[in-house]
Amino acid sequence: MDDFQKQLQRLKRNPIFAKAFDKRRTEAEVAFQIRRLREAKGWSQKDLAKKVGCSQQAVSAVEQAGYKRHSLPLLRRIAAVLDADVVVALVPRKAA
Repeated sequence: MDDFQKQLQRLKRNPIFAKAFDKRRTEAEVAFQIRRLREAKGWSQKDLAKKVGCSQQAVSAVEQAGYKRHSLPLLRRIAAVLDADVVVALVPRKAA
């Protein structure tokens, strides 16, 4: 485990940090996955936007970790172009 991972594990022992981290991680994961898949194809944001039928600014927005206005229709179009599937899951929270 590298230094970053060790520090992250140490910070996640703090319940306040852990809750905030988990909330932001979920938002960031979608952005990172889209970007990773797009870059794996060698496409720019503009290339992806053209194939999806949206603006480059819309692609840029969904690739931002703090973006909170995701729509399933847009995510499905992006996924289809990237040869991926959108999976939505509602997972029960752990008992306190």
